[in-house]
Amino acid sequence: MSKSKNQLLAQRKQRLVKEIEQQRLDLAISSRDWLQATAPYDRAWQTIVTFKPIFIAVTGLISIYTLKRPKQFFSLGKKAIATWSLVRTVQGAIKASNK
Repeated sequence: MSKSKNQLLAQRKQRLVKEIEQQRLDLAISSRDWLQATAPYDRAWQTIVTFKPIFIAVTGLISIYTLKRPKQFFSLGKKAIATWSLVRTVQGAIKASNK
């Protein structure tokens, strides 16, 4: 190969190396920004995960209760859904009247 061709290849290699370095810097900055933006969600998730044993125990108790009294359990579920629907309807009406 000629000298000029070697020089062109060396320049191209340097340009590509600089481009890769810049991409790495951009990736590191984006990674840091992402971690900062998602930090509240990560903390909330860690809090939820700490309640996992309690959740498992409560689920077992609810299962036992459901097996013993299925009608009463489903009745409570229907009441809970109805109450939730009523609350959402009232909230929607209040928001609509404030506009």
